[in-house]
Amino acid sequence: MRYFIANWKANKNLNEALDWIDKFLNLPSRYDRIKMVVCPPFHLIHPLKLKLRDNKFISLGTQDVSVFESGNYTGEVTAKSLKGLIDYAIIGHSERRKYFQESDEVLTKKVQLALKYEIQPVYCVRGEKDSIPENIKIVAYEPVYAIGTGQNEDVEKVIEVKKKLNLSEKVSFLYGGSITESNAQDYLVNSYIDGLLIGGSSLDPDEFFKIIKLG
Repeated sequence: MRYFIANWKANKNLNEALDWIDKFLNLPSRYDRIKMVVCPPFHLIHPLKLKLRDNKFISLGTQDVSVFESGNYTGEVTAKSLKGLIDYAIIGHSERRKYFQESDEVLTKKVQLALKYEIQPVYCVRGEKDSIPENIKIVAYEPVYAIGTGQNEDVEKVIEVKKKLNLSEKVSFLYGGSITESNAQDYLVNSYIDGLLIGGSSLDPDEFFKIIKLG
């Protein structure tokens, strides 16, 4: 299975998101052996869920989940509240670690809550020194210097990190960091890499589609 995960980060309003979906669905696609996941901001999940209710090939995910299960935590979005709306959750993204000082303890709790409510974590690591919680099935390696900089990491270095992580053969390993149409194939032709976590290039449906076609 090849994963193509679109991380929209803090981008798009409702009209822009619906327009993205309309344009993408009008593109001539093939879906065999491919899992596509779109991770919009929280407020766009439900309208996109309605938009995709008859589509079997695009799953929805979230860019984060709360460390709390429920309660008086104004502004938090919990895994419990997201159950049934999404299938995946990005957890541990380097931007969350950097700007919100998320610790391994916090991230492990988020993973546990996601799994409790039947949401598959896409667990991000910055390198082999980051610990990985139990029961993770998808790991995304995203070197910090490559996020949003246009400086993607060499495939050889990506593979080296994967080997040092000592992942089970059952774990899917993705790469994320300045992915574009011009460099995506370098990763996708390699059997060590099971897909891509795509940020900036996923904001344009045509560019995202061009990358998927390479898979």
